Amino acid sequence: MDRRAFLTTGTSAWAALTASANHTFADSASVVHKTWNQATGRSILQLNHNSNPLGLPPTARAAILETLAEVPHYPRARRGQLRARLAALHGLSDEQVILGAGSTELIRCAVQAYASPGSRILQADPTYENAIEYGEPFPYHLEKVALTSDSAHDIDRMSAMAARWQEPTLVYICNPHNPTGTLTPSAAVEEWIASAQDNVFFIIDEAYFPFVNDPSYWSADKWVQTHSNVLVLRTFSKLYGMAGLRIGYGLCAASTAQRLEQFANHSRPNMLGLAAALAALEDATWTAKSLRIWAQCREVVTTCLDELELKYFPSHTAFLFHEIRGDHSAYQRRMQEQDILVGRAFPPLASFNRLSLSATPEELERFTDALRMFRQKGWV
Repeated sequence: MDRRAFLTTGTSAWAALTASANHTFADSASVVHKTWNQATGRSILQLNHNSNPLGLPPTARAAILETLAEVPHYPRARRGQLRARLAALHGLSDEQVILGAGSTELIRCAVQAYASPGSRILQADPTYENAIEYGEPFPYHLEKVALTSDSAHDIDRMSAMAARWQEPTLVYICNPHNPTGTLTPSAAVEEWIASAQDNVFFIIDEAYFPFVNDPSYWSADKWVQTHSNVLVLRTFSKLYGMAGLRIGYGLCAASTAQRLEQFANHSRPNMLGLAAALAALEDATWTAKSLRIWAQCREVVTTCLDELELKYFPSHTAFLFHEIRGDHSAYQRRMQEQDILVGRAFPPLASFNRLSLSATPEELERFTDALRMFRQKGWV
């Protein structure tokens, strides 16, 4: 059934949804679903997770509607299509691409596939927590290394530690870094990969790769051609606004993909997510449009932070990690009273908050107004 036939024979509710969506696209406004506080009559700004202020690409949204008729079937064919498309995009074979229900599933697969009792999981402190969280139920040694003064991974110290160990070691590198948004120079990462012992397996999380425009940074994907101990992760959650559809992928050696597959859900990702991802990859304008609105969002917030003399890290991502000068829990609670949800704590940097730029520039002015009010009350 083609899309026109489906929409023609669908219910009036679906027709209304489609009409609403087309109207929104024409107006170039945000299509992100909003939750409302009925008591205050305000929308709740969800600045506590990283999503695209524009929502889904229109092509992906249309593909989801078209693919609804295929939901009764398993997604195997479309899974092969997306692997082939991503392989072509990265200059790899299909066998070197593994799909996940978000890149977080592939972190879990790597932990389970390459760690064993007595293994070590080595990562920065703080960082995105999934690698350690997936390791916590098992008898692994969890090793954390503080960031450098430049808020980069301390590659010298981490590599020196790993060189002393004989047991299997998983290294998680989030670059650009979450939660600070900063970069670790790619040359340093590559030098370690090139010299590492065979017992070291690298998980290189490049969730924010599309956001970076810095000559010191490039993808680690070239290493998957020659090294079976490197897994490079990407996601459709950020740039393409598909966090709820859970679409991620990994680039690695074919033998590595085969090993990871043994620990993955063999029915992932879901049919609608696959269709949306395939359609989004064909939208040549989406990246520039999204990066443009994120730049506008960043300017709105950093202008306020500069005015209030609140420090923030240079960000190459969809969020800002900024100073709050107070108790983190109290800050979250006070923002929630303004119908604004902000990020969780990332100890040991407890005096900073991660603010996701997940609303339009106009909507973010509500956040900056609240922050200025907090200053007047002496809270930040």
